[in-house]
Parts: sequence; C-alpha cells; structure tokens
Amino acid sequence: MKFDASTFSFLLALSGAVSGWVAWWIGRRQQIIQKAVKDAEQALNERRDFNHLVNNQLDISKNIAHGFEDLEDQMNVMSNELREIKAYMIGNQKYS
Repeated sequence: MKFDASTFSFLLALSGAVSGWVAWWIGRRQQIIQKAVKDAEQALNERRDFNHLVNNQLDISKNIAHGFEDLEDQMNVMSNELREIKAYMIGNQKYS
C-alpha cells in the first residue's frame, strides 16, 4: 500500500475539525448548564427575598395589632380610673 499524502491530510483535517467541534460542543454545553444553574440560584434568591419581605410585613402587622391591644387596655384602665374619680367626687360633693 502506497502512502498517499492527500488522504492523510484529509483524515488529519477531518479529525481536527471533528475534535474542534466536539470541544466547542462540550464548552457550549457547559455554558448552558452554568447559565441554568445561575438562573435557578437567582430565582431561588428572589423567592427567598420575597418570602422574607412577606414575613416582615406579617410581623409588622402582628406587632401593630398587639400595640393597639395594649393601647386599648391602657384606655380601659384610664376609663376605670376616671369613673372612680368621678364616683369619689360625686360621693364627697357637698350640697349647699
């Protein structure tokens, strides 16, 4: 069998092209996977941040409601004290 340089050159070029394409395909696949991972992490972070904000709003609402309950209790105590003062003043009123 005779050594044919053109056939050898063609096979060498073909193997170089195929290996280049395979290397490009692997690199592109890794880029796609990395982008998908980055997008998934970003979506997870956004969801976590949103849930954090929702929980903060719920906590604020609960604390405001608790504050109004305390304020209502203080108003009831003041109302009872005013009734006691009024009853004391009526009981000690001197008629002339």
